Amino acid sequence: MAVREKGNTVPKFYEIYGRDVYDSSERAVRERKAAYCPFTENTCDGGGNRHQTKIKLNNSDLRSFFNNDLTSVIPGVCSIQCGQKTWVVCPRRLLGFYSKHEHVPEVNATLQRHEKEALIKAGVPRNIEHGVWPEVYLQYGDDDSSINYHFDFVIAPIQRNKSFAWLLENYNISDGSEIELIKAAAKTGKYLTGRFDIDKELEILPDLVSPIIIEVMTASTSGSDKEAGTDIAASFTDAILGREHNCPGINKRQVWGRMATQLFAKSALAEEWGGKTVWLVQDQLLLNIELTTKLNLNQSNTDNRGTINFLSMAYIAGEESINSLQFEKYSAKSAGLDFNGSGKATDILLPKMNPDKKVLLKSVLRRKLSAIISL
Repeated sequence: MAVREKGNTVPKFYEIYGRDVYDSSERAVRERKAAYCPFTENTCDGGGNRHQTKIKLNNSDLRSFFNNDLTSVIPGVCSIQCGQKTWVVCPRRLLGFYSKHEHVPEVNATLQRHEKEALIKAGVPRNIEHGVWPEVYLQYGDDDSSINYHFDFVIAPIQRNKSFAWLLENYNISDGSEIELIKAAAKTGKYLTGRFDIDKELEILPDLVSPIIIEVMTASTSGSDKEAGTDIAASFTDAILGREHNCPGINKRQVWGRMATQLFAKSALAEEWGGKTVWLVQDQLLLNIELTTKLNLNQSNTDNRGTINFLSMAYIAGEESINSLQFEKYSAKSAGLDFNGSGKATDILLPKMNPDKKVLLKSVLRRKLSAIISL
C-alpha cells in the first residue's frame, strides 16, 4: 500500500471519508467500504457538489472495496494536501449537519467536537435547544424587484409542544392568504401532518427570534486531466486501490469571487431579522483572501451592527483523525457601508429589499430539521 508523503509538491488527497487517505485500520476500512461520512453520520454525498464524479461500481475495479448494497459511490474527498498546506474541499468537513431523519432528531446526535467549538465562538447561545435547517432557499419579490438566496444553514431556537395558533400569534400572522402559505410550508417540512387542528400541539416549531445564518466556504478543486489520470474519479480510484495517486490542485480565486458577491447582502438580511450571518472558512482560504486583498482580520471591530463575521478553522499539526480540525479565530469586521443603503455605488452589494421575518419563516418551514443541538 502506498504511503502519503508529507510536503509533497504534487497535490495529494489528505482525507477520504474523514480519515487519512491510506489509513488501513479496521475502522477506517469498514467505514470506507460503506462510503460513510463521519461528519454527517450518513453515506457520503460528496459535499453536495460532486455528483458529476459519481462512480458506478458494477464492472469497476472498486467493486470489492465497497459494500454490496452500494451500486455507486461519490468520491469522498474531504481535503487535499499541496506542499506543506492542507486545504478543505468539502463543506461537510467544516460543518456536517446534513443527516436525514424520518422523525425529530435526538439532541446533539451528530455534533462533532470542532462543530461545537465553532458554533459557540459564532455566538450560538449555550444550554438552549437550537434547530439546524440546511439549504434554506428564500425567494421574494415581483417581476420588477426580487431577491433569491440560498443559505447553507439557519440556526435558531426551537419550541416544543406549541400549537399552530401559537406560531401565528408569535409571528403576528392574521391574513387568511398568509396563513394558508404558512400552512403549506409547514406541511412540506412535515411540521403539520394529518388532519389540521390549529390548537393541536406540534412536536417542534422554529423560533426565529435571533437567527444565525452559517455560510460555509471551502476551496474547490482546479481543472484536471482525465488522460493523465489526475481527475477526481481516477485519482480517487488509485487511492482506494492503495496505489500512488496524483489529484487535482486547489482553486482559491473562484471561491473567493463567489463569496465576495454574497458577503454584504446575506449579512445585511440577517441583521434585519435580528440575527447575524457567520462565514465559516478554513484558515488557509481566509489567509489567501487577506494576502490578495486589503482585508486584515488581526483586529476585530466592536460595532454591534453593520458587521461581516468570519470564523476560521485550522488543522492541528501532527494530528490525523476526524478531530484534527479545531477553531482558529473569530473576527467581526465593520462592513464599511450602511446596510440600509447610502445612495453610493456600494449599494449594489445589498439586497434590493429586506423581507419581513415571516418570509424567512416560510422558507425554514419548508425544510426538515437536520439536527437539534444544545451547546
